[in-house]
Amino acid sequence: MVRMSLFMYFLFSTYSIMGFFLPPYLQSNGLDSGQIGNLLAVGSLVAMIAQPAWGFISDKHKTVKPILLVLLICAFSVSLGFFSATSFFAILFFYALFSCFHSATGPLAETLCIAYASQHQKSFGQIRLWGEVGVGMSSLLLGIVIDRIGIHHLGGIYALAVCVAGAATLLLPNSKSAASAVNLSNLGKLFVKPKLLWFLLLVLMVGIPHRMNDSMLAIYLHRLGATDTQLGMAWLVATFSTVPVFMFISKIMRKWNELGILVIAAFAYSLRWMIYSFAESPGVLIAAQLLHSLTFPLFLVSSIQYLSSIVPAELRASGQAAFAVTFGGLGGIIGSSTGGYAMAQLGPQPTYLAGSLLALAGAAAIIATYKFGQRNSRRGQSAVIKPADNESL
Repeated sequence: MVRMSLFMYFLFSTYSIMGFFLPPYLQSNGLDSGQIGNLLAVGSLVAMIAQPAWGFISDKHKTVKPILLVLLICAFSVSLGFFSATSFFAILFFYALFSCFHSATGPLAETLCIAYASQHQKSFGQIRLWGEVGVGMSSLLLGIVIDRIGIHHLGGIYALAVCVAGAATLLLPNSKSAASAVNLSNLGKLFVKPKLLWFLLLVLMVGIPHRMNDSMLAIYLHRLGATDTQLGMAWLVATFSTVPVFMFISKIMRKWNELGILVIAAFAYSLRWMIYSFAESPGVLIAAQLLHSLTFPLFLVSSIQYLSSIVPAELRASGQAAFAVTFGGLGGIIGSSTGGYAMAQLGPQPTYLAGSLLALAGAAAIIATYKFGQRNSRRGQSAVIKPADNESL
């Protein structure tokens, strides 16, 4: 468990570099918020194709660890070109190529983590929380370092971090192979299931403002006069606030229905973005990041648990990729592009208010889904009981 936790820590540390500090880096290269939003949206578009493709390759070959190593090596190589590029189109090209590899590491890491937790009777949440700790600690340290040496060194920092993550991957055990063979026919049947498609739509409604915040929070904080250290502090507060929830999420999941937990997460998201829409200082935004504890971990773990109940075991990586494509891909495209445009044209307050309303609509849709499922369940029980009653007469 120690090796798996360290792997999650170091791998997720790279996400704070290429997620939270990338917008300020691009801004320092002369890009405006609209261009940054469009660039991140292109990365999300590439991720929509790359994540399920790598997930299918993992399922097909019934392995995860070797593919993760290949992705990290490729991401490292392409990042050298990305951080050397100066023109917008060169940056766009290398970022799209980089996203092809980098975007799939998270879903595959979580697939490996889920398999490990299942095989060794461990809590997925307690292992996954080390990813959040990695994000938070690296965000704070990175903010302090960047304030001292400058954000133009971001490429070297990422290169070092991804090498450490690769070394941690080498120490991991591989997941056991799936019992059933995977083919394109089975994969096609998975993605036409109405229950899965509707759930992914719910994920999208909640995910759009979340992904918008990932892209635009740094720009919002800088508009309010925040330093890079304060930017790191904002993500430290957010990620560390999730640690208690991840520690006890397994107990919560045993007592609550997955959709019920998703409703709580969606309402908390709506409240979070509402507070952001009224913020007038970096301190308010940093404090409001504490609500991350009630949004992301509840949303992530309940979604993964719900997916595991409707997706066959042999397509686990593909199902996880479908979630990542929807949340990070489609959500990232819409959130980054529309969020960047809205920030440039309307400002951050109206942008976050719209995100709050969308999350609220997602909560209402999840409640309706839960009620619909309950009604169908009662009808099914009634249909089973009636024949038995007739036979007894």
